Amino acid sequence: MSRRPRTPGRLLFRIYLVGIAQLVLVVATLFAARSFVVDKPLRHGFIRHAAYNIREWEELLEDPVALQASLDRAARLLEAKVTLRDASGRLIATNTSAPSPELTPVELDELTLHGERLSRGRPPHSLTLPIPEEGPLEAYATIITRPPEPPPGNTALVVCAVLLSTAITSLAFARTLARPLQRLAEVARALGEGKLDTRTGIRRRDELGQVAEAFDEMACRLTHLLRSQKELLANVSHELRTPLARIRVALDLAEEGNAETAREMLSDITSDLAELEQLVDDVLTAARLDLATGNAGVGAPPLRQEQVEVQSLVDKAASRFRTARPGRVLEVSVEGSLPPVEVDPVLLRRALDNLLDNAGKYSEPKSPVRLRAQAAGTPDTLSLEVADEGIGIESEDLLRVGTPFFRTDRSRARRTGGIGMGLALARRIVDAHGGTLTLESQPGVGTTARILLPLPPSELTTGRRETSSPPAHRRGA
Repeated sequence: MSRRPRTPGRLLFRIYLVGIAQLVLVVATLFAARSFVVDKPLRHGFIRHAAYNIREWEELLEDPVALQASLDRAARLLEAKVTLRDASGRLIATNTSAPSPELTPVELDELTLHGERLSRGRPPHSLTLPIPEEGPLEAYATIITRPPEPPPGNTALVVCAVLLSTAITSLAFARTLARPLQRLAEVARALGEGKLDTRTGIRRRDELGQVAEAFDEMACRLTHLLRSQKELLANVSHELRTPLARIRVALDLAEEGNAETAREMLSDITSDLAELEQLVDDVLTAARLDLATGNAGVGAPPLRQEQVEVQSLVDKAASRFRTARPGRVLEVSVEGSLPPVEVDPVLLRRALDNLLDNAGKYSEPKSPVRLRAQAAGTPDTLSLEVADEGIGIESEDLLRVGTPFFRTDRSRARRTGGIGMGLALARRIVDAHGGTLTLESQPGVGTTARILLPLPPSELTTGRRETSSPPAHRRGA
């Protein structure tokens, strides 16, 4: 795969255009400010001094010598070129070798109407005023001042220097944005190619740093999800291998005519098939619950919720445990007056069955298993606890318990039975009901699994009572 050149590209061009737009805006603002701050005051002062001179020249119209001396003084002191003409356009006096042209009739009307007339040149450098200032027009004076000199230096060179500075700063700014974005694009492509350990490694204290951090977190979750799927396939394949091998051996023996030995294996095959059915059922149920909770029920049936008495729920779970393990001691207690709960009774009882099965598998046959229902601290929460005095769980395994196919028995021995889906399925069932499932365990002491479900607070009454069943029904020995 060819690597693209690490250049800002379009980003640099856009930032450069932004810089140019800013430069144009600054120049336009300066010109506008010059019009209000420089040109208008200069024009106002020019008109005021010109009006003073007009009154002087009006008094000297009958004295050509004094009038010419006044015009020469204006040329010398004010650097102004003055041309005086009468109303018919005849030249009266001037201090320049190129007198201003006479006004047209339209321009004379404009001068009479407004009392002054700006020339077609750039104001305020040229102005025509009537003589006298008020009354019938007898003459007019055209005054031209020398415009300000342009700033020293080559304007094109200055503009090029500004554009170059803008390009350099834009390039530096673009690289600070382009490099992290290019790194994000490279990591995204690498993840798409299957390189799951690739990360951005960007550490910044700005929005780009937040995006990179969120991207790395997403990559970690995606990697974990993909690896979990691979582990799921590997574990399902492992669990299918043993029962299928036994079935094949039994069929081979029957085919060879050894029917008696094949018949002896039927009980093991029946047990294996039951485990396979349980495996398929657990995987499908967990997948449907994941779809229901993750995608608002798309592709999965919703929970079939109904009002169920807590006592009835506990009694059925206890009955199943005693039937499956007739030699085990199960202590059952329901504390307090608990209202009915709105749950899916089949799924929630299945979660309790899985927790009770785990407690029975991983504890000694003579040690008791406890099942207790009570209000959990607050009157709007139901607590269902399953506790044993078994082997417990190591602290490093406690975080992974509940992951599909994870078992604390690394050898995958079938002495305890199970395939590592019971607790994972129980957790999904509880999550689908809006509750939580927590585990507390110490090696050699035992494990307590606690389900917390929301209860309607208005219906819960206070008071505590412990119900004890007869030896054959509620409390077994």
